[in-house]
Amino acid sequence: MAGIIAAMSGSDEKYLVGAQAAEFLGVKPATLYAYASRGQIESVPGATGRERCYRLSDLIRLRQSARGVKSAKDSEPAVWTGPAIKSAITEIREDGHRYRGQSAIELALQRTSFEDTAELLWDTGGSAALWAGLEPFECNSFKGLVSPDTECLELLKLLVVGLEMSDPVARKLNRDDVYDTARRLILTMAMSIGLPAGRSQYVIDDQLDVNNFVGCILARALSESPCREQSEMINLALVLCADHELNASALASRIAASCDASLYSCLLSALGSFSGSLHGSASRRAEDIVTASLGFSSARAWLKDYLRQNDTISGFGTELYSKGDPRARVLIDCALSASAADERLIRLKEIVECVAEELSLFPNLDVGLAAVTYALNLPQGAGSAIFAVSRSAGWIAHAIEQRLYGGVIRPRARYIGKC
Repeated sequence: MAGIIAAMSGSDEKYLVGAQAAEFLGVKPATLYAYASRGQIESVPGATGRERCYRLSDLIRLRQSARGVKSAKDSEPAVWTGPAIKSAITEIREDGHRYRGQSAIELALQRTSFEDTAELLWDTGGSAALWAGLEPFECNSFKGLVSPDTECLELLKLLVVGLEMSDPVARKLNRDDVYDTARRLILTMAMSIGLPAGRSQYVIDDQLDVNNFVGCILARALSESPCREQSEMINLALVLCADHELNASALASRIAASCDASLYSCLLSALGSFSGSLHGSASRRAEDIVTASLGFSSARAWLKDYLRQNDTISGFGTELYSKGDPRARVLIDCALSASAADERLIRLKEIVECVAEELSLFPNLDVGLAAVTYALNLPQGAGSAIFAVSRSAGWIAHAIEQRLYGGVIRPRARYIGKC
């Protein structure tokens, strides 16, 4: 064994290069990459920079697990870390997630409005009619702080901070008017997405869809020539993205709420987590992958080159669904039916098929949002913007539910340092 072990300089950890790691596990290189993409093993750049090296301890644990040998670590969750929290908001099933018992996919395909979906998540018993006549908060004062290159997630964080500072009553989660504040906040967030392009007017008309307020606002904010098709597909994405149980950003919102933070601060906590490259920004990274792949003759040629330097592919792989993310399938299918001739969308479809065949990895929501961006000819990063505005409904639902439960969320550490 010692002859095939490559020790990384400056570290006591031992690693195997790709071919050695695959041989050690008795699998094909493609399977090795799939393990790494799923987070089951860790890799680092090799000494030459043209290969990846895999931690031997991870490989041993994975091989023992495959043979039915259990270690102390096997009794711990392989993926999920953090507290388990009771919630009545969203349930994740193999066939898709459900909002308070109702299939989110069915709601989206039945053209349920995002506003109705938000009211369902908040368990108000209300409908989209409660949004009619509401005015967003004033956000034109932020124009001087925004440039055409401002990222949407940075813009939203700035907006939430500014709105809280201008609110004479920092809205508590137990105030009677918290839902009206929440509705106006979401309308304002949607409208603000147009600030970098100079499009921040609050206009609703029958040409788009008078019953789909947030979808219409986003269509106007993201497109020079908004149309009904855009607002309808954006609404479908909004419904699918509104919540997904206890992800990192939802937990951040709940932690803030458990400390009796304001509604604005709960949203800001969630946005901070969401803006990370492994969460809400992953849709933009999926777009970057498609753009880079267009420089190759085929998706397969791109994948072969890509795997020389990387062993994870943004937008692919999830431990929540064994057969792939149902949200991604719906969004990709809808995008293809709307604009099957778009070059980027065609290549995205080829990448999805190639990665599934070679690595047995399936696309997640980030790839689905990239497909919608291409189908509607929206600017880069539009998927992350739609995602953030939509998920704010879920963050608010989690914050309010946590405040009703009471108690501060305070996980304990399992100390592993020196005694």
